[in-house]
Amino acid sequence: MIRNTRRLAAAAAGTLIAASLLVATPASAATCSGHGCDGTDPIDTGCSANARNATQYPKYIMQGSTTLAVVELRWSETCKTNWGRISNRVSPHNTVRVRVTRANPSATTDWYGGTGNQYYGDQLYGQNMTVCAVGEVVTASGTKYTSDPLCA
Repeated sequence: MIRNTRRLAAAAAGTLIAASLLVATPASAATCSGHGCDGTDPIDTGCSANARNATQYPKYIMQGSTTLAVVELRWSETCKTNWGRISNRVSPHNTVRVRVTRANPSATTDWYGGTGNQYYGDQLYGQNMTVCAVGEVVTASGTKYTSDPLCA
């Protein structure tokens, strides 16, 4: 009987601790706002938690009839920010990278990428502004392909 009481007390204490941790640390709390988000990582800031594509269709980087990469412009409703994402579709020897630009007030993020499958770049505040993502592929032979801007 005493053994069962201890187990119940321990289980109740564990449940209370777990519940308090859930309340104390909201997963989707953003750590930036407005232009303070410019040039920051959307995952590190919590802005990616509810992200979606900002346009109906992505841009494709093509070599003839082969899709080398897919470029997407992402949007965070929480932070009102955009960032680019690029997916390498063909060769691990191709380098892919992505960045975003905003005309007014003027801002451009650094290029982000590598030879892996998918990369995303830093974000720019975009509420009621036009923000564009541009992707680039450099093949193993050094040929460069750049997407048309994908804007929202």
